[in-house]
Amino acid sequence: MTWSPPQIMPGQGSTLTVVAQNCTDTPQQASFFSYQQFLGSGPGVPPGCPIVEPLPARPVTIEAGGTFTATSRYNTYAGCTATRLLVTAQFTLGSTLLDAGSANLEITAAPPPPGCAVTYRNVSRWAGGFVAEVTIAAIAGAPINGWTLAFDFAGDQRVTGGWNAAIAQTGTTVTARNETWNAVISPAGTATFGIQGTWHDSDAPPTAFTLNGAPCEVR
Repeated sequence: MTWSPPQIMPGQGSTLTVVAQNCTDTPQQASFFSYQQFLGSGPGVPPGCPIVEPLPARPVTIEAGGTFTATSRYNTYAGCTATRLLVTAQFTLGSTLLDAGSANLEITAAPPPPGCAVTYRNVSRWAGGFVAEVTIAAIAGAPINGWTLAFDFAGDQRVTGGWNAAIAQTGTTVTARNETWNAVISPAGTATFGIQGTWHDSDAPPTAFTLNGAPCEVR
């Protein structure tokens, strides 16, 4: 039993594939039955999740040495708080259990929306050198009290100076920390700092930024 994909977020779906093999030299008849349940950190059905009715049993015949394959699509509600969906499949003949298996679909909480947006632009550029301006915006409706912005240059740039932030570079990774006078970015406000540097083969701009360890929207 395999899930594709094996992990989803609330509101997404996944497909379960069940494969059974007849290891005998005669055809095997059975009833195929599956049931499923959303599970969370506590007992009972997690808030926001439905009670899923079992799929009806159906007769199947697996030829000698052959296989039986069944696929089912499972979707989750956006408000479902479960951490996994457990599906159990059974093959029975009358009251005799021939085979059974189960598979967990991991459900991870949707990440919170970013609280910051970053704009990086080259103000000036020449052979071997550049000046860039970086603007951080607070977009979550709350102030940012103290900030450290981190990013990786996509080229071979080296920082030689800057303003409005304490800037350091290790390899391709750059960190910029607030000065004492611009540590707070008010809701819907911005903070801007500058970078001066050199490059040899490429001055391709960074494509991702984190602020205090959390990803930012790139503008």
